[in-house]
Amino acid sequence: MTGRSSMSTGRTSAPDSRYRRLAALLSLALLGPAFAACGDDDVPVSPDDPERYVVEAIERTLHQRARAMLNGDSVGFDRSLARRDAAFVEAQDRYYGNVTQLPLGAVRFTLGTESLEPDGPDGGDGGAYWAEITIRLQIEGYDVAPVVTRDRWRFVPTANQRRYLLASTTDRAWEADHPSQPQPWDLDEEIEVRDAPGVLGIFDDDSLGSASSVLDAVSLGRFQVKSVLPTELSDPGGVVLYALSDPAFVDSLSGLPFSDPDRLDGATIPVPRDATDADGRVASYRILLSPHVLDQGEEVLDRLVRHELTHVALGERAQGVPLWLTEGIAEYVSVQPIAPAERRLQTDALNLAASGVDDLPSDADFGGEHAEGWYAVSWWVCEYIAATYGADALWLLLDALHDGGDQASVISQQLGISTSALAEQGVALMRRTYG
Repeated sequence: MTGRSSMSTGRTSAPDSRYRRLAALLSLALLGPAFAACGDDDVPVSPDDPERYVVEAIERTLHQRARAMLNGDSVGFDRSLARRDAAFVEAQDRYYGNVTQLPLGAVRFTLGTESLEPDGPDGGDGGAYWAEITIRLQIEGYDVAPVVTRDRWRFVPTANQRRYLLASTTDRAWEADHPSQPQPWDLDEEIEVRDAPGVLGIFDDDSLGSASSVLDAVSLGRFQVKSVLPTELSDPGGVVLYALSDPAFVDSLSGLPFSDPDRLDGATIPVPRDATDADGRVASYRILLSPHVLDQGEEVLDRLVRHELTHVALGERAQGVPLWLTEGIAEYVSVQPIAPAERRLQTDALNLAASGVDDLPSDADFGGEHAEGWYAVSWWVCEYIAATYGADALWLLLDALHDGGDQASVISQQLGISTSALAEQGVALMRRTYG
């Protein structure tokens, strides 16, 4: 009985086994295209509707690029690149090495399908295409939202027509019509990223030796600035700082107060959430330190860092406020940890005062010949306001002048004094202090 039962079971199991294998093969055949779409061996471009499949192929490449950047997958990143141009591949590998040092919270590339444009006589028939790409990149812990920029890239098909790979990220004519501000990791130079509590430092080979002192200055400076600012001014949760010896990034900046970058000690750079809306919401404020500052000693570095951190903390609250007040407040805050007898005055300040100051400086004065002196005058106007009306008067003025409030009427209403008299009182206090 046992033998017959065993034989009977054996005969009936063979067809069942073949059926199960057939069912499995059918299932895999049905699922196969879905799995293939996620891999590297993608479906070939269809001659019936080429652009539809070009779009899909480019989108897969963009997805692979973003995923590789987030995961630190250099092999996956390289597989998204066409290998025909060695210089392009080298530049892209350098970019990958730069950007993957950042704590990336979000990376996304979106194809503007309406911008897809054939390149050359074979375009649209298995040839190359140009397309506009929207780039979203967020530094986790430092950007409150992804930074959105746009570029125009070129894609070429592989020999088997199964994939479209990135072949160029440079279209000079398009870029001239669509200017944007590159970041240090976008430029064709290697960066070195270092961090400390509350600060992400971007250095290069020549400035890396100063990284420790710079990061320490920023970490300490954040707490010093916070102790002076009113509680309703939120402390920046973290700040990105650029300290680069190579001038390429500074040369790329627009809107600096000086045409000669050698006159610049530091700057606070607002990074808009959308590069096409420079006056819109800001993703983060980043600090730039000029390389010559790194050689001027700890006292100079610490004071400048506190000055720029104050601008970061004021953020959008300082939008539309006259420079004499924002720069004056930044100077006022920067010197508070320094003993009064050791607070150095800019060289040009007393000379400017001696020549006669009859009103508050205009914004244009901060880019002029006596800019250094006007920084000092603004500082001492703020010292006078704090000493006479209390430090809270500075923050009330800041709010009242936000978004372009009328300076003369605001100062008259809040301080009961004219702008010219306020300037004269600030200069008089400065001269009494320094002789």
